Amino acid sequence: MAQPTSAGADARWASALELARSAPQELSVADLADEVGYSPFHFTRLFTQRTGIGPGQYLIAQRIDAAKRLLLTEDLPVIDVATAVGFESVSSFSRRFKQTVGVTPGALRQLADRVADHPPQPFALLPPSPDVVRVHLDVPEEACRRGDPSLWVGWYPVPAPIGLPRGGILARSIPSVDLPLSPGAPFLLAFAVRAEADVLDQLTPTAPLVAAHPAPLTASAEVTLTLRVADSTGVPMLSALPSLCRSVGEPG
Repeated sequence: MAQPTSAGADARWASALELARSAPQELSVADLADEVGYSPFHFTRLFTQRTGIGPGQYLIAQRIDAAKRLLLTEDLPVIDVATAVGFESVSSFSRRFKQTVGVTPGALRQLADRVADHPPQPFALLPPSPDVVRVHLDVPEEACRRGDPSLWVGWYPVPAPIGLPRGGILARSIPSVDLPLSPGAPFLLAFAVRAEADVLDQLTPTAPLVAAHPAPLTASAEVTLTLRVADSTGVPMLSALPSLCRSVGEPG
């Protein structure tokens, strides 16, 4: 198969990602590879290099994100939500949902009620490590003018907000933070939630401010994370971060 030109390849990559975002339940990795013009094997290798996760995992992430929105905006039974996003059984859907979000589908709805009554307050969930990374946070001035945004900085096992982080801190009005390293979770990600964000925007943000360190961190260091509006074709924000408050004594 002929290789697309550089400009053509970029356009085809963008087209494939947009397809995956708009109809993930209808597509396979082979479909996305064909859109770009590569074999599935070559496409998978390049996709993983570009995003840090495989295309199959990316499609699942988009399906779970769609499920989150249905769960929080529609009064549908979980089995109907599972079917709508392309799962054949509610058990496989619930298992995958908990792996990627951190709570079950039913628990996400309960979490939304809890967040409405008790918005997440600053807390720390820090791994016991003697090695520390000092993180400087560069937040857009516009976000600060609207009020102090909630800032989450935490450790993930993959360079994407999939599943619950292994450790981190939720804070406001901080220029920097010291985070102990988390063995097995070397990827540092940050997110900002607007001060006036409603429950839906906290749990399924459509255009969150995000940042990710470009490489895994396994030793003490000093880094800067610059938060920017997330790319619409990036990995959606799947982690149910407010669920972490329970483990550190927040109101339930």
